[in-house]
Amino acid sequence: MINPMDILDARENRAYLQEELIKKFNLPLLVIRANYPGIDKNNKTTKYIIEVMYETILSRVSPINIKKIDSFEGNVYLLSIDTSPSQLKKMTVDIETNHPLGRLVDIDILDLNNHTLSRTDLGFPPRKCFICSAPAHNCVRSRKHSLEDILKYIEIKVSDYKNLALNYTDKHNKKAT
Repeated sequence: MINPMDILDARENRAYLQEELIKKFNLPLLVIRANYPGIDKNNKTTKYIIEVMYETILSRVSPINIKKIDSFEGNVYLLSIDTSPSQLKKMTVDIETNHPLGRLVDIDILDLNNHTLSRTDLGFPPRKCFICSAPAHNCVRSRKHSLEDILKYIEIKVSDYKNLALNYTDKHNKKAT
């Protein structure tokens, strides 16, 4: 049975690894994690989200090193990339904002000092809540929405995306024949 301490331990181990990778490669680090509440963060939904977003990011950058972690906090990718942290953050904000599954991931950028760049560091507004569009941190802190409602929202977004991808593939396969 997973407990919250398992997740905290996994985060601590990841933080240590992040610091080591920054030192080893002397490059900024891009970290992709599912934005998924609750303690069951390693499931088919989070794995699907992470793989889609990982491929999306790889279509825009060429990492020098890639490390994948499978832990109690779910699958996490750590990418060492030879690009300025601010350019990486702008790219990831664009992905988080415009990709249909972008809101379902946290894409962090760590600079060479192991400092996480925030959206507001670059003049972008804070992330909005899944459910009501208020600042996300306000809803999280106040527990404004039930876990059930948030998980339902995530499942619907993933299902909609899978249907969109399937329809796109079907449409293009018909054109090819």
